[in-house]
This record gives sequence, structure tokens and C-alpha cells, in this order.
Amino acid sequence: MKLSYVSTVNVTRLPASPVPGTLLDRVETLTDAIATLATGFPDHPCLVVLDRDRRERFLTLGTLWRAAGQVGAALVARGLRPGRFVLLALPTGPELLAAYFGVMRAGGIPGLIAPPSNRFADRHVYAAYLSALARQAEAHSLYCDAAVAEAFQADVSALPDVTMLTPADVARSEAAPPPLTAAPDDVATVQYSSGSTGIQKGVLLSHRAILANIAATRDAFDLTSTDVSVNWIPLYHDMGLIDAFLMPVLGGTPAVLIPTMDFMREPALWLWALHRYRGAFSIAPNFAYALCARRLPDAELVSLDLYCWRVAANGSEPALASTIEDFTRRFSAYGFRREAMTPTWGLAENVCIATVHAPDEPPLIETVDRDALATENVARPRRGGGLASVSVGRAIPGCTLQIRDADRRPLPDRHVGEIWVRSTSLFLGYHHDAELTARILVDGWLDTGDRGYLADGHLHFVSREKDLIVIGGEKYAPHDLETIINRVPGVREGCTAVFGVLNEVRGTEDIAAVVETRETDVATLTRLEDTIRAEITRATGLGLRHVILVPPGGVEKTTSGKLARSATQRRYADRLMD
Repeated sequence: MKLSYVSTVNVTRLPASPVPGTLLDRVETLTDAIATLATGFPDHPCLVVLDRDRRERFLTLGTLWRAAGQVGAALVARGLRPGRFVLLALPTGPELLAAYFGVMRAGGIPGLIAPPSNRFADRHVYAAYLSALARQAEAHSLYCDAAVAEAFQADVSALPDVTMLTPADVARSEAAPPPLTAAPDDVATVQYSSGSTGIQKGVLLSHRAILANIAATRDAFDLTSTDVSVNWIPLYHDMGLIDAFLMPVLGGTPAVLIPTMDFMREPALWLWALHRYRGAFSIAPNFAYALCARRLPDAELVSLDLYCWRVAANGSEPALASTIEDFTRRFSAYGFRREAMTPTWGLAENVCIATVHAPDEPPLIETVDRDALATENVARPRRGGGLASVSVGRAIPGCTLQIRDADRRPLPDRHVGEIWVRSTSLFLGYHHDAELTARILVDGWLDTGDRGYLADGHLHFVSREKDLIVIGGEKYAPHDLETIINRVPGVREGCTAVFGVLNEVRGTEDIAAVVETRETDVATLTRLEDTIRAEITRATGLGLRHVILVPPGGVEKTTSGKLARSATQRRYADRLMD
């Protein structure tokens, strides 16, 4: 049955934002921006927080500003001084949103970190992680919910010299802190880069850089005050903080936020929120599109209408051609248009996004010769039988890209090399790591650590430099092999880690794969391993030396959900020695 794409069933129309599109051109700091909005439009409902019970919590600009003042006052009363770090470990909700600006109102530097999740099932493991991070950051305070606070009750020495606050500690009667004047190039936020169990790098971002990235990304996505942003990406992730929270609020687009764990428990909630609020913009990692395309039952999608979804940004991990095809095919019956799929690429050291595929244009997917890519570092187009390569778009305004060789010399189109970025939103440096900062920030250019190629201005991501597998001098991208394995029935989508293991006898690397599966029967596991090996050989001509099948949770991931290949390799080192 063909859907009517103007259906108003179960639709909530959010008011257009009164925020002038020129605001980001007039203010110089984040605190100036939110203060200007709260003064000029105090009653505007800038945000809706929607949970899986369908409860809505509307947050006006005035309410957000007042709540931020209460948090700021509580921090000042406990001795916070300008320039000190405050770690925020809260789930998505009004408390976290107010705390972010509250820390700034008190002169502190907010750093959002992941609250406990299934990756930190043991509270002692989480407490140790948080304690190490607080020491590295020399944090003044930890603002968290009661569940996190309980993890430290048995051992208060785990957070020496750190003041712990919960929302219950923030008294409503406390006056707002005195106004503090920040400079455009002051540190506004410390963004913790992806990491697994090790200490994460603190990426220092200035007010100027964040505002520049927000404005450029908004313009690249062509977002307006009549669009609606709907997102579930966690706010401790740069894509969540910048593109799901700050960009719509400060850029003048009404926003809906879904707590991340609510999405994980009920992925269809994301799609229904887009339907309900007529969402035009949402950004998510590739795995979320794959999950919805392949796992949601039809019964959960009856009468769903996604015709409103104009920009389905796909970022944070490689956008796969198979996912784009599967998602488009599945949801075209519900009004989703192929041209809405919008691959992106970026990194925290550039605040967030650096490239965007043009909205309203179908994804650009080309097929390149796999052998030429591996042996010559050249992306040579071919008519099938090769590797599908997805363009992640062109550089956003204020950003310039170069592809360089190992000697930092620029390369021509279609030559694979290291991706370097120069932009108006580069980070100030890593906290307490001047050596690493100087190594990757050279003459105004950032060495991203990623490899890719340019073709007519379009960037194509190939791999992370540190993850490349080298066999006999030929280089292979792990995510290419992971994509093949993820298609094998019985494999958990997005839960395969492929990496190289040095074979000292042969003098080169073998390929290893750690693969999650829910299968437990011995005979079935044997067949699955055989199938995985056969599929890799069939598709690439390569052989897998090691295949380790593990239950759910067996593949290490970062706090933002990315594969942690090195951590996975360390975890199974003993099993890789035979």
C-alpha cells in the first residue's frame, strides 16, 4: 500500500525557531551565544527530550539558562576557579544540558564523559576508569547522577581532591554566579577522544573554533529555523555534543534528543521520533542505519512516514555502500528518499565535521580496483568486481583538504595518502601533551591519521593509518574485510574486528578476525568459521590465519561505539600465538 507522505497522524509540530540565522556571526563565545538567546527568546522551547515511554520534557532557553546558573553557583560555592576542568557523567537529559553551560558560567571547562553502560558492567571497572581520567585532567569536580556517585561511596579515596556533585546537590535557591567574560580563543570544552580502557586524549577546543564549526556545518547541511533535528547520539561524543545539541540550539533549529540507551533498547523509537516531529535532520553512525535496515520487524513500522527526513547524515565510522543500499531499499516504502542519505567525515581535533556530501544529491558511490588500491595506492575506477568506495563529501566552508604522501608532499587526485586538514575550527592542542600536538599540528595543518583520496573535490575515506594491515608490502584496510565478514549470516553486525598479526617466520603480517556471534552449538560454530574464511578468500583472495569466534561483548569498542582493534588484539593475544 502506498503511503500518503503528508500524513498528520501522531504528529507534533514544533514551533519554528526565532533565533536569527546571523547570531553565530555576531557572537564570539558560547556563553555570549546562549546568554543572548536566553535574554531575547526566554520562552522559546529550544529542546525536547523524548524517552522510550514517550514522555516529553520541553526545555525553553530561559529555563536552560537559569538551570545553568544554578549549576554554576553550586560549583563556585565549592571552590571552582576559572580554567579548571569539570567532568560531566550524566545521561542525555535536561540536567546534562544545563550542566554544560553551567560549568562555563562558573568559568570552568566542561568535559563530557560516558556514563556507565554495558561496556562497564562492573562498577569497579568504571570507577577505576573515571578515577584515572579525573587525575589526568586534574579535574576540580565530577558532576554525575546518583548511580555514578554510588560507585565511589565504598572508596572515596578513588577521587582524591575531586569535588563530587549530583543534581540533587544543586540547590534551587542559590544565586547565579557573577558574569565572567571569556575570550574567543579561551578553552571552551575539553572533548575526550575515542578510547577503550586506556586514558583518552583531552582535545582542547576554543569558543572560536566551536562557533566556526557549528556555523559551517549548519550551512553545509542547509539547515533552517523551520527544520527539526532529531538525534540519539550520546552527547559525550563530539557528534552528539556539537551536531545534535549545540548546532541546533545555537544555530536556530528546533531539536529533539533521545537518551542513547533508549535508542539501543528500542531502535524504532528513533524513526518514530523523526515521523512524530517531522524531523528533517539526524546524524548517526553507519551501524545504526544497518541495524534499522536489517533488524527491525515490519510490525514496528506500520504507518511510518519518513518523507520529512531531508538529511540522514552518516558519520563517525565508514559509511558502507551495502548499508546505504539496504537502508534506502527498506525504507523507500516509508517515504525515505535516497538523496537524503548524507555521508560525512570529521574528527574531534576539527571540533567535529570536516566534510559533508551535498544534501539533496544521491550518495556518490564508485567502484575501484582492489589490487591497484593495495599495491599502487591508486583508486582506479572499474566497472564492477572491485571495492565499493563511498564519497564522504566535500570540505565544509572554512575547511581545506590535502592528501599527502609519507614525506608530506601533496598527492594528485585518486592517489591514496594521509588526509591533512586546515580549517577555522582546528583544536588548540591535547591537554598535557605538547609533543603529540606538535607532531600532528604542523604549520596550521592537521595530520588526521586517516588515509583517503580526493576525486574531483570529493573525499573518499580508506582507513586509519595505524590500522592498516601490511602483507608482503601490500596494504589492506581492515574495514573492507570487516564488511565482508559482517554480511555472513550468524555474525553480529558491526561487531567484527580485523587486524594484522606479525608472523616473524614469514616476516610479514597474518590477518586475524575476532567475530561476535550468538551461536553456541559447536558444529554451528565450526561451519560459521569455515564460511567466514571462504567468504574472505572468495572476495579478496586473502587467507585468514586466525578466526576467533566470541560471544556478544567479546569485541572491544570505544566509549563512542567505534571498534577498538588494538584493544581487541591485546585481549586475545594468547590465542593469537599459535
